[in-house]
Parts: sequence; C-alpha cells; structure tokens
Amino acid sequence: MHLNRIHLMATVSMFLSPISVSPVAGQTTEPSGQAEAGGSSVENEGEIVVTALRRETSLQQTPLAITATTGDRLAAMGIGDTTALGRISPGLVLRESGLSGTRITIRNIRAAGEPTVGLYYDDVPIMGSAGVNADAGGTLPAIRLFDVERVEVLRGPQGTLYGSSSMAGAVRLIFAKPDLDAVAGSFAGQVSHVANGGPGFETQAMINLPVLRDLAAVRFVGFVRDQPGFVDNIRLGRNDVNKQQSWGGRAMLRIVPTADVTIDLMASKQSLDGSLNDYFLAAGSYNATYEALQPLRDDNELYSATADWRGERVGFTVVGSHGYRNFNYSYDFSAFFRATAGLFPAGSANFALFNDQAPSVANSSQITKTDTLEARLHSVGEGALDWTLGAFYADRRGDIQSNIIRASPASGEVLPVTASSLLGQRLLTDRLKQTAAFGELTWRPVAALSLTGGLRYFDYSRAVTGVVSVVNRPVGFTPAPQTRFRASEDGLLYKANASYELTSRMMVYATVSSGQRPGGVNQLVNLAADLVSYRADKLWNYEVGAKTQWFDRRLTLNGALFQMDWDDMQTAGALPATNFAFIANAGAARVRGVELEATVLPLDGLELQASGSYIDAKLTENQSNQTLIAPGLKGDPIPFVPKVTAQGGAQYAWDAGGGLRASLRSDVSYGGPSWTEFRHTSAFQRRLPAFTTVGARLSLEGREDGWTIAMFVNNLFDADTVVTKLSANVYGGLNNVRAISLMPRTIGLDFSKRF
Repeated sequence: MHLNRIHLMATVSMFLSPISVSPVAGQTTEPSGQAEAGGSSVENEGEIVVTALRRETSLQQTPLAITATTGDRLAAMGIGDTTALGRISPGLVLRESGLSGTRITIRNIRAAGEPTVGLYYDDVPIMGSAGVNADAGGTLPAIRLFDVERVEVLRGPQGTLYGSSSMAGAVRLIFAKPDLDAVAGSFAGQVSHVANGGPGFETQAMINLPVLRDLAAVRFVGFVRDQPGFVDNIRLGRNDVNKQQSWGGRAMLRIVPTADVTIDLMASKQSLDGSLNDYFLAAGSYNATYEALQPLRDDNELYSATADWRGERVGFTVVGSHGYRNFNYSYDFSAFFRATAGLFPAGSANFALFNDQAPSVANSSQITKTDTLEARLHSVGEGALDWTLGAFYADRRGDIQSNIIRASPASGEVLPVTASSLLGQRLLTDRLKQTAAFGELTWRPVAALSLTGGLRYFDYSRAVTGVVSVVNRPVGFTPAPQTRFRASEDGLLYKANASYELTSRMMVYATVSSGQRPGGVNQLVNLAADLVSYRADKLWNYEVGAKTQWFDRRLTLNGALFQMDWDDMQTAGALPATNFAFIANAGAARVRGVELEATVLPLDGLELQASGSYIDAKLTENQSNQTLIAPGLKGDPIPFVPKVTAQGGAQYAWDAGGGLRASLRSDVSYGGPSWTEFRHTSAFQRRLPAFTTVGARLSLEGREDGWTIAMFVNNLFDADTVVTKLSANVYGGLNNVRAISLMPRTIGLDFSKRF
C-alpha cells in the first residue's frame, strides 16, 4: 500500500557555531599523514584540520561553507546522536519523521525522494530505505556520536566529490580510530527525567587495545539507551507510549603494515525498539487517541574496509562497504476506516465494510541491503597542483511489505500476522544502481590564489516491481498482475571555485557548482504511464563567502551569500480522490540566502557564539503537473523550512581549585514559522509557529583524573513546541491533524571518565 507520507518531526533547527579558534581540551592529535585514511581530527596552530576536500586543509582556509565540530565539543553541547546536529551549523535542519527516520535539510532544499543531503559514516555514504513512498530521504537512521573525532557540515552542492544526494550539501561523521601506541578507554553515563513523562538513562563505553606494537590495534565502542516517553494514549489508558530503547556498538581494527599503508576494518550495529512519537493534535499536547499502538523496530548493520597508501607525491585510497537494515513500523489506520464508514448510513453494507476493519494499523516491513565501492587516486602534499581522481559504485536493494493488520480492540496491540488479521498486502522490490567517475584539480598560480575545477559523470538505473498479494479494495489494494518498471539517466556535474587569501587570517572565495539526486520509479499499481517514472532533479549554486579572524583570533567571523536555482523539482503529489501518493517532476525554485557564524573570546575562559541564516526559498514557476493535489504556484515558499533561524551560546570556564575546572554553558535557539504545503489555500495546509528553546549545562572536570560530571536542563522553560502538523484523507479527515512536539523540559546528570 502506498499511503500519503507522514513527515512527523521531533527535532528543530538549532544553530550553534562551534569554536574553531582554540583547541578543545583533551582533543587528540595524530600525524597529518593519517588524517584522510583514519579520519582523525588534527590541529594546526590551534585550528581544526578537515578532510572535506579529500585532502587536509585548515578549517579557516577551506574555500567553502563548512562547519567542523570536535567530539569533545559535541559532548559539551549535550549532542549524543545525529538528530541534534542542527545545533552545530547554520542552514542545517534535521526533522524526525513520524516513521522513525530523519530528514536532513541544508539551505532549505527539501523535497520527497532520495536525500538532498549526503550523510557519511567516515567515507561511507548512508542511504535511507526507499519504503512504500520512494522517499529514502526521510528515513535516514539516527547514529550515535560517542567516541567521535569530529563532524563536518558542508553547505552547498558537493556533487563532484560526493556525488548524488549531496545536491544541497553533505554531513560527514568522522569517528575515532584505533591508536597503535597506548591502552585507553572511556565511559559515560546519563540519568534524566522528562516532564510529562518518566526517567531515562544511557551508558556508553570505549576501549582501545594495541594488538601488535606499531602494527595493529583494536577499538571497541558500545552503548545502551533508554529514552523516556512523554506521549500518553488516553484512549487505551497507557502512559509514555513513545518511549524508545536503543543499543549497539562498533568494532574497529587498524593495521599499519608499513609506514605508507593504513588499513581500517569496521563493523557497526545499532538497534532501536519503541513507538512512533506522533499524536492527534485535537486531543491536546502529548495526548494520543489512537485505537492501535504504533510499534517500530530499526536494526542497522554496517561493515566497511578502507585501505590507504601514501607515496611521496601520490596516494591511493579504496573504500568498500556493506549495509543491512531491517526497518519495521506501524501507524494507526483506524481513523481512516471510521471516518470513511461515517460517510454511509449506519447499518449499510458500506458502513460495515469500513467500520469492521478498525482498529488496525498500516504496517511497513523493509529490508534494505546496500553495497558501495569507491577508489581515489590523489596528490600528496601541497604544491602548485592538487588533484583527485576517482570512481564510485553503489547498489541498494530493498524488499518491502506494505500491510494492513488488525489490532486488538482491548489493548491496541498489533495482532500477529495470520489469514484473518492480515487485511491487505502489497509486496515491492526497489533497486537503485549508481556508478560515477569524478575529478578535481586545484592550481595555485601564486601563493595566495587558488583556482579549482571539478567534473563528475554519473549514471544510475532504478527498477521497481510490485504485486498485490492480499486484496483490499477499500484502501486501493485492487487485483493486478505483477508490474515491473525501470528508469535510467546519466549526466555531468560541475564545480568552479576561486579563493584568495588577503592575509593569513582573511580569505574570500567564489563558487559555481551543480548538484543532482537520482530520479526513480513510482510504486503505485495502475498508475498512468506518464507518471510511472520521474527524472533526476538538479540545481546550480552561485556563492561568495569570506572567512576572517580578528584581534589575534579573538574574533572569528565567517559568512556566505548564495543563490541556488533548482529545476525539475521532485514533488510529492496524490491522485485525486485516493490515498495514494507518488513523485513527479513539477516546477522550479530559487533559493537565496545568507549565513553567518561568529565566535568571540572577550576574556580568558569566556566564549560567546552566534550563528544563523536567512533563506528565502520560493517557486519560480507553477508546478505544471496538474494531477498533483494543491499544486504549488509561482511565489509559493517551500514547505517545512523556516526563513529565519538563529542561535546564541555562551560558555564560561574557570579554575575551581584542587585540580578541578568548572564551566557553565547556556544555549538559545530560534526557528521561524513555516508551512506544511506549497499552497496556503490548500485544505490540508497547516502553519508551524515560530519557536524558541533554551538549554543550560553546569559541569565540573577533574583535569588530572580524566572525569567530568555535569548537570543539564534542555527546554528550560518547558515550551510546548509543535514542530510538525500533517493532515490528509488517510488520517481520517481534515480535523485529524497528526503532530509531533519537541521533548518537554528534560533535567539530567552526566558522568564521564577517561583513562
């Protein structure tokens, strides 16, 4: 069953510029020659060194809009997984889907389909599950960030080096690698309590063990988390139904057979068990009235191998990976049957036909397997020419079940699948293959001037099969033979960049670049032939920026102005008088904006930070496909993304005596209002109000003993912040608005120890 998408979101855009002008206490360093292979963060004159360009560059001398945050800084900010990364960069928005996944948006480029932002686990792309809606961009898993070296956020198209699904930017998660020289470990724990809910806890640990001196080492990381719930199902009399438990870890082996060769092997697993976070807004904040419970389970496995060889002038890197994801969720479908039954006289055959199918859930079971391989040949060291040449291959295979399953009228529990409980079923397969060849060249005609050109050739093919195995005509599961459709496309992406260092602390740059993401095949039965497939959408980015440091680096001020022209937009629509959604190319948009980041160190121990963005994203032409429900018209803003986001933060640290150091931190985040549809006259349109949240953290560190204890409060004023609203026929009528709120005020205690 292909139902209208639920984009129910639990996190909001919170923008916080990380400090890039002073080393973070306790941050590890390693020789610069290992940074790309191992991904570890290093320091150069107190500045973070990044590998966003596939080579090492100082953060402040990297000619693109990039934010980099160290693992220690993430811990100080209380960021434990990727769902909270919106707090580290302007223009970065993460929204939790009501179906457990996360959608990442950069610079307000947001739409259904494949991701518009690339998410990378080290050098491995993380691809979401396509599901019944071909909406892989809304199902990215949340990844724990314990024992991370740094996170890099690259804003603007990164198509030449990072390929498809990085049309608006990329987020790179660089994890700590095994250390060959020393036994080391760390432990962190947290207890918390959420208003309107209950207690929560989490614990995580790391141990690093050299195996053979100067030759091999292993590193093991594990975590367990019990996240408290705060939504009560008042109909079923069950409290905190949205609580979630997660657990997982990773094992890494680093081998250095020679001084020029580094081999990294990694196995990672994460599991999540819980419930969806949404509720019907009419019942009041945090009150669900669903007839059925909404369980979810998300198991993720990732295996990767990286080999890196560094010669005197040339290096070679190859990265291979295999990913496996078993993703299963259910959401209450009873309201649809009840509302539809109400359209007919009580006691009529049609009334009984619909009413007898409640309570029930719409269930999706998705198994996704992904293989990737990338090889890069690149220059080593910095000279008049820096270059990278590479090839990329990816194969994602999805096996999907779309089910309608009965639930127990008494308890709301989803019943085991039997011939009597399974009311409808559709089976789907979705396969996406991608290949690419790419290259970038940087020439320095004089020391202060750098000129870069990049090119990428891409080719993809998409194949989808579908068949109705259990007929249910009321919801559109009509008899039909198995269908198979295929689509393919190839093309080129471009990049041109010029940067000039006015002084050693001031650089300006200009960029023209393009990006794209794959098109695909809609998974609907009996869809009109001209709507079965859709093309890749593309954009061009025009950007100027500056990176500056003043007053002996006590002030860091970075900014960018940009315009992006987005063509052949992939747009979600629905067939009239049905519950079924599809994706079509319709319309074009222009996005204009400004991003600013500032860090001020007015006196020793005090750090003041501010960042934010103003982004105006509008359609520049009418959406031409008039089969879409409420098509957008020229001038309509892109939904679900605010024009204005802003953040302020302050941290003060002082010597508390006796080898102790104390610090106090406070953050304030603001997100402007937005809309849920292109057309403000649409019957399904909902306005998302502006919000402001405040957090605070007080910590005490034993500098010699390696321990830290901290008290924290998130959402200090317990703001009731609804960050999504969605209504559609499938939810039982316009008055049934599904919503997700930010977590209420949460108070807790952190403890960590390093040895």
